[in-house]
Amino acid sequence: MQTFSPQQRAALGNYGSIIDREARRSSRSKQNNTRQSRKLHFLKFSQSVHVQDPCLPSGCQQARNYFVACYLVSLILGNTIKSIQVKHRTLQKYIAEATKFYTDRKFPSPQAGVKDDLVKPLLQAVKAYESQTNRKEMIYDNMLAHMLKTCSLAHPDSLDAALLDWIILGRYTGARRSEWCQDSQTVEMTTPNLAHEVPEPKAFIAADFEFFDSSRHLIHDVSSSSTSLVAYVRIRWRYQKNGDNGQQISFKKDHERPDVCPVSAALRIFQRAHRLQVPSGTPIAVYSSSSSTFRYITAKQVVAFLRRSAQVAFNLRPDDKSLNRWTCHSIRVTAANLLHRAKMSDSYIQTRLRWKSNTFLMYLRNTFYSADEHTKALDISNCNLPPLDTPDGLRYRPLERHEEIISSYNVPVLTAH
Repeated sequence: MQTFSPQQRAALGNYGSIIDREARRSSRSKQNNTRQSRKLHFLKFSQSVHVQDPCLPSGCQQARNYFVACYLVSLILGNTIKSIQVKHRTLQKYIAEATKFYTDRKFPSPQAGVKDDLVKPLLQAVKAYESQTNRKEMIYDNMLAHMLKTCSLAHPDSLDAALLDWIILGRYTGARRSEWCQDSQTVEMTTPNLAHEVPEPKAFIAADFEFFDSSRHLIHDVSSSSTSLVAYVRIRWRYQKNGDNGQQISFKKDHERPDVCPVSAALRIFQRAHRLQVPSGTPIAVYSSSSSTFRYITAKQVVAFLRRSAQVAFNLRPDDKSLNRWTCHSIRVTAANLLHRAKMSDSYIQTRLRWKSNTFLMYLRNTFYSADEHTKALDISNCNLPPLDTPDGLRYRPLERHEEIISSYNVPVLTAH
C-alpha cells in the first residue's frame, strides 16, 4: 500500500473495507478459517489433558499415535468445535489438521511407521456404522438424562410421564411398537386363528403384568399400600412378531438406580392404568387427557418425544434430517445396545430380546458413541441379566478392537515438558 499516498489511501479506504470483508467471506477464506479453527481445537484438547506440546518431542512414535487416537475418541464423542457429533469424512479432516502439527515441525505423521495404528480402527468403525442403510439411532444416555429432568415435575398421568415409563421399561424389554402402543385411538387386534379364535389386543394389557415380593410371592392387590413390597415383575408377551406368544420374562427391582428401574416403571404403568380406569382386557399404554378419561399412547407421540429429546441433547435444528433416525424402534435398538455395551454376547442379546435371527446386529451402535455420556445411574443392572441358555453358550463377548482403544483412553496421557 506504500504505492498510494496518505491522501489516496484515505480516499480508497471505504472501498478497501468492502474488498476485505468480501475476501473474508470467500470460500477459500472460509476453508482457511475452518482449518485454523481445527488446529486450534487440537491445541485446546492438548491443554485439556495437560499436554503442553502435542508433538511430544521427547516421546516415541507410538506415543504420538496414541495421543492422536485419544483426540479422535474425543471428537467421536461429540467434543468438536460446535460440540456435535460429526461424520467420518469430517473426522478425517480434523485428524489431517492435527497431523500437520507434526509434519510442519519435521516429525513423521503419527500414523507413520507404528506397529499398531490406533487411529485407523476408530475411523473404520465410524465408517462401517455410517454405511448401514436405514439405520435407527438408540436413545443415548444424555437423551435419557434430559427426559428424566424434564419429566421430574410432570403429572404422573401426563403423556410425558407415561412415555418416560415405557422407555425406561423398554430399555430392558426391547418391546416392539406393536407390543405396547397404537397407531391411533383404535386398538390394533390380533387376527383370529385356530389357537385364538377371539381377537385380542396386540399390546400389553394389565393381566400381562404380575408383581411379586422378595420371596417371589404373587401380590394380588398392587395398591399404594403394597407398592413397597414389590421386588419383581413378570411380563407376558401374549403376542409377538416372532410367533413365540405367551413368553414370560421376569425383572428384578434395581434399588441402586431407582430412576431407571424397570420394575418401578412397570408398577407406575400398571397403577396409572388403574387410576384412569382402563377396562380389563384393554391396552395399558395410556395417559390422562382433558377431553376424556384416558387416551392411548400412539407411535406418533413416541417419535415426537424422542426427537424432541434428541434435538435438545445434541443441539440440533428442528429440521435436521438426522432426527428422522429416531423412531419407535429406537427403544428396541437401545435395549440391544445396552446389552452390547455390557459386553453380553450376540447370542445372549438375541435370546434375551426375543430375536429369531441375528438381524439385530445391524442395530448395534459402536460403544464409544455414548461412552462420554455414560454414567452408572443410567446403566442397566446386572440383577436383570440372568444366565440364559444361548445357542453358542457364551454369556460375554470379547472386546472389539476400537473398544480396546477406548478402554485405554482413561489411562493418563504422557505429559510433555
